[in-house]
Amino acid sequence: MVHGAVFGVSFATLAFEVLLARLFALSQWHHLSFMVISIALFGFAASGSFLSRMDLHRWGHDARACDSTPIAVFSLLCSASMLLAFAGLVHLPLDYFRLALEPAQWLYLLAVYLLLALPFFFAGAVIAMAYVLRPQQPGRCTLRP
Repeated sequence: MVHGAVFGVSFATLAFEVLLARLFALSQWHHLSFMVISIALFGFAASGSFLSRMDLHRWGHDARACDSTPIAVFSLLCSASMLLAFAGLVHLPLDYFRLALEPAQWLYLLAVYLLLALPFFFAGAVIAMAYVLRPQQPGRCTLRP
């Protein structure tokens, strides 16, 4: 179950990242499509920082005997946040061409940035939880000489 969750979340996150890059490239030419990479890296880094502040290794050591409920919860939060982020992106009145003219556009840009970072935050949490709950099995494939 853990490997399937990591595969599914990783695949969905990569597809979401490609979708956002294409959406930014089409809606605002190619000028802001680079922002998708920084959003993804910010979400993964925020997830790692958050989970390290929670002392995840100690918590994971106690929870190894339990099932993989945290991974399922973070997977569901990841998929729900993808839908929420896409809906929020469509409904926020952000116009990239008016950033220099209207100070309110900077707040909309910050809201879009944080909203789009949520799916990557939860995806990073799924991957980190998989490593913490199953440290003896980071992958199924083993190379033999």
